[in-house]
Amino acid sequence: YRMDTRMKWGIFTAYIQQQSDFRWRDGVVLPGSFKLTHKVSLYKRRDSIVFDWQSMQATGTRKQEDFTVDLIPGMRDKLSVYLLLAGSLCRGQYSIDVAVVSGPVPKSYQYQFQAIESLDTVLGRVQAIHVRRGVAGDEKQTDLWHAEETHFLPVKMIYRDDGIITDMRLLDISFNDG
Repeated sequence: YRMDTRMKWGIFTAYIQQQSDFRWRDGVVLPGSFKLTHKVSLYKRRDSIVFDWQSMQATGTRKQEDFTVDLIPGMRDKLSVYLLLAGSLCRGQYSIDVAVVSGPVPKSYQYQFQAIESLDTVLGRVQAIHVRRGVAGDEKQTDLWHAEETHFLPVKMIYRDDGIITDMRLLDISFNDG
């Protein structure tokens, strides 16, 4: 699963590529590895994580610092969490708590149902399930809109961090049916 994001702020451009390699085991997504490349103008950062479910440890590099984390069942990376959300939304489960590994300290991500909303997208007008991570008014908050037409992967994301608002919308999606 891969997500590419391109942004532009005045003369600055940013590119974020995230890739999560995973496998299915007993109907559950198990992350195998995660890679992130973040480039803003001349600055470039690469993070990576390898999940070893036999030893129950994840090893990785974040901001050029190596780390090791003890895994607990159900942990995800920052991208495979969207697959968990998609599966949960398909089953009608709208509140989700999950531990996410993105660095030396796992984070708890809690997603709460907000509303079902009609959105104009590149796929046309869709009914989307709006979920939020964080509390309205917090310095960091992520709002996601998931649509059945994308197998409940996000069609829109709004990320708020310290007063900076980033609005991302789906431009293209493809599925490998093989």
